Amino acid sequence: MSDDEQHGRDRSADTDPRPRRGGAGRMPDAVDEVIIGALADDARTGITEIAAMANVSRATAYNRIKRLTEDGVIRGYSVVTDHARMGLGVTALVLISGSQPDWRANREILSSYPEIEYCWYVVGSADIVLLVRVADTHQLRDLILTRLQALPGVTATQTLTVIDEVVHRPVVRPADRA
Repeated sequence: MSDDEQHGRDRSADTDPRPRRGGAGRMPDAVDEVIIGALADDARTGITEIAAMANVSRATAYNRIKRLTEDGVIRGYSVVTDHARMGLGVTALVLISGSQPDWRANREILSSYPEIEYCWYVVGSADIVLLVRVADTHQLRDLILTRLQALPGVTATQTLTVIDEVVHRPVVRPADRA
């Protein structure tokens, strides 16, 4: 083990030829990706196990996780739930179209709806895409007809009901490094 590893110093940040992102930090390298993958698989994985998986010391693994968090690469840790077992048996994508001046006002309203897991403002045939999870089609109907279509500026909605969730990756890696 090198002196740097024993003391938790990570010299690869100084010598990594990869480009920096937006002035903050550096692009994750192979060790970082092992660490991110381990945490994505199970955020409760201990630092000793992560260090062994990445073939680095505990101190290096700890410092890497700290840096990845400070750089904003790791933004948090979460629980992955089985929505159906939580009573949320219907998943849908709701596409919303409308007038542009009203979207800023609607951001706060949409953020307050507990059924909305994700909300994206997009460019294309719709202006907003929502991922919603509800107990049944009655709740979906009420959400769409009563609340979403009543929002200021909404001119149309289109709903896509999910029949099977095939892929759900907590971490997506760039294709050239997959």
